[in-house]
Amino acid sequence: MKSKEGGLGAPVRFPLKWEEADFTDRKEIDVELRRVFDICHGCRRCFNLCESFPKLFDLIDESKSGELDTVNSEDFKPVVDACTLCDMCFMTKCP
Repeated sequence: MKSKEGGLGAPVRFPLKWEEADFTDRKEIDVELRRVFDICHGCRRCFNLCESFPKLFDLIDESKSGELDTVNSEDFKPVVDACTLCDMCFMTKCP
């Protein structure tokens, strides 16, 4: 049974390919952060789970365009550092 948003099924976790060479490639990391942060920015259900999300949303809201495209990648560090790896965003809120 495929898990759907709002359904009772457990979230599906896909394994990380941590042994691949591009796993630590900074350019690939930036692409993935932007992909995920754009989804977070569009949804915002996770705003109250940890300090990462208010930091991310303030960063985007205060950017030139109010969108992720004008946020400097160097400014992502405080967002990432605030994550406690609790996984609550994935387990309970993330579409």
